[in-house]
Amino acid sequence: MIRRSPTPTSRSAAAIPSDWLTPIPGLRRTDPEHRYWLGDHLFAVSVTGVVGSSKSDWAMARIEATRHVWEPRGHTVHLALEALLHSRFHPLHQQRQQASEQLLHLRSGDYRDWIEPLLAHPHWRQVTVIASERPTCCLVRNLAGTYDTGYIQHASGLRVLADLKTLSRPGSGSYCTRAQLGGYMVLEASWGVEYDAGQTIWARPGETRFSPLYSREECLAAWAAAWAGYVSRCRPW
Repeated sequence: MIRRSPTPTSRSAAAIPSDWLTPIPGLRRTDPEHRYWLGDHLFAVSVTGVVGSSKSDWAMARIEATRHVWEPRGHTVHLALEALLHSRFHPLHQQRQQASEQLLHLRSGDYRDWIEPLLAHPHWRQVTVIASERPTCCLVRNLAGTYDTGYIQHASGLRVLADLKTLSRPGSGSYCTRAQLGGYMVLEASWGVEYDAGQTIWARPGETRFSPLYSREECLAAWAAAWAGYVSRCRPW
């Protein structure tokens, strides 16, 4: 069952009057290596790294073989979603203006078939977005990551953490993302930010679909299993 949790009160990560979550002070990500730092501390692993650590060598080889296809597509579509959400919901006018200009550029480039249905989806008129491409972390677990968006549903008041996935074809199958969503929930909880549910956004050419809501409990259970497996393989001490 999905339960609505209270609004977070932690000043370090609490929502400002617009409901947009304030950044975690000192947390940054360096690209393209995707490493996370909090001040001078380098985090050992990301949520994506934990979830991916259970994949076989064969599975990883298949992923790497098509990196030249999915990586630029995923990067561009994620940028478009970030620009859309910043242009509509960011509390600072300058950020909204810059995002609007970036969005115009992205819509005129490649991957329009993925971007346009994502931007036009009525979902974005039914929620208030409180986070977009938000880095988060936990020093106790020595773990960090970035989730794609968080929003409050107008109809239910539920706070939802969501992740965007791009797929190559209209008929491409989806897969389980609960562990990844649960990992981000755990990190945010360490900063006093609670989410009630998780959701996956599936972007295919010509179509965007939102998964059903996954309860907080099932996301955390999936993450607990992934984390236990990672610790047994990579942190046996």
